[in-house]
Amino acid sequence: MRLCHAFVALYIAVSLLALAAIPLSAAGWIEPDPLSAVPAMLLGTPWSYGFAVLGGFQSVALNIALLAAAMGLNAALLWALCRFLNRR
Repeated sequence: MRLCHAFVALYIAVSLLALAAIPLSAAGWIEPDPLSAVPAMLLGTPWSYGFAVLGGFQSVALNIALLAAAMGLNAALLWALCRFLNRR
């Protein structure tokens, strides 16, 4: 089941890259893209949509924190699934 844990590590790495792209794009360090948050939203699915509906905050930092929480929840669920499958 090391493959499962490698998948969780890959998910975390891709999630961190997607989160980093948002402020880097806004600051102009990479090419500015108004859709730079879309990959982060997709990686946080389904929780990111719920947080967006419930929150609706105008603060960019708070929205990025909510996206990070959604991705963290998905990573925790994937990790728990790996542990469950290891026990079987």
